[in-house]
Amino acid sequence: MKKNIKVIYLLEILLLLFNLIFYSMIKVIPSSLNKYLVITLLILMIIPLRLYFSKYSNKSYYTGYIVRTVIMVLMAIGIIIYLLGLLLGFKIGYGYNLNTFIYLVLPIVVMTILFEYLRFIVVKNNYDHIKSTIIFTILLALLEVFAYLNIGVLTSSYKIFVFICLNIIPIISENLLCTYLTYKSDMKASLLFRLVANLYVYLLPIIPNLGDYLLSFVKILTPFIIFYIVNKTMVNEDRSKRIITSNSLKIFSIPIIIMLIFLVLLVSGIFNSRLIAIASDSMYPLYKRGDAVVYNKVKLDELKKGDIIAFNSNNIIVTHRIFSINHKGNKTYFVTKGDNNENVDGSSISEEDVLGRVDYIIKYIGYPTIFINELFERS
Repeated sequence: MKKNIKVIYLLEILLLLFNLIFYSMIKVIPSSLNKYLVITLLILMIIPLRLYFSKYSNKSYYTGYIVRTVIMVLMAIGIIIYLLGLLLGFKIGYGYNLNTFIYLVLPIVVMTILFEYLRFIVVKNNYDHIKSTIIFTILLALLEVFAYLNIGVLTSSYKIFVFICLNIIPIISENLLCTYLTYKSDMKASLLFRLVANLYVYLLPIIPNLGDYLLSFVKILTPFIIFYIVNKTMVNEDRSKRIITSNSLKIFSIPIIIMLIFLVLLVSGIFNSRLIAIASDSMYPLYKRGDAVVYNKVKLDELKKGDIIAFNSNNIIVTHRIFSINHKGNKTYFVTKGDNNENVDGSSISEEDVLGRVDYIIKYIGYPTIFINELFERS
């Protein structure tokens, strides 16, 4: 073991030197090459270490539980942030094509696997030296920061602050979590977590538009949630596998139940708000087919020219902008027009047909509803 720690110390010195070299040459090296340079360095470190250290065999029955916990927490947080997307909106992902895979996804996959394999070798052969493991983790995290660093975009103090919040702090917290997960089991859970954390923005078609502040909060908080749940179980080692499995199911089922209840109530109209899918491009470019809107019930005297309202038209809910408001006797009538239409709608809308005012637009989330409706219509 003393021989092992000397090798680990040498590795940490090399990591420190690599970080210093990156720091000194960051303005010279094109940012597009950062990941490939880091991949090369990782391979050069892994090969001699793998030849030197014997193969480690993991026998902990907690491995399966830790993997399940990571999956459940990631799914729960994913559901929560997509629910937030209903209020904050969505944005289009990178689009999954060959260029995205070759130049964005593949380097990240390779680099993530190499990072976690190097971590696994070091942690399992440095088991009794916690301080040394922490130092290694921080140096590894700094190397990863340089892999994602693009010095050309850090043109102001605000952008530097955003990079720190969205990249440096989350990468350090994620690396600390992964070292802990590897220390307690093997590299399966940490590799799964890092792949999901690094790749979801490239693989999902739509992504909640959380903004810099909320996104950094989620990225920093997620590792601590996983750590808390896993560590709580590790402390209570007398619990049976049955109880562990039960806790895992609770972590997974409760957010799903909450999400389903929320969506059912929102769509049903029990609340003051209601969610509907958009089936045409009559309001393009404000929103288009496949988007969804949330409308709220309001008093008629609160509506004014230019507001977008939802109304019944031959048993179909339409969302168009108020073009003019007319009063006939004790009744109010609305002339409406789609932003993408040349003419106003053919008939005025009576006050009884007005359902509410559109206040929120949610991009792309209406496609499943439209698909199902068209499937039934074709049938």
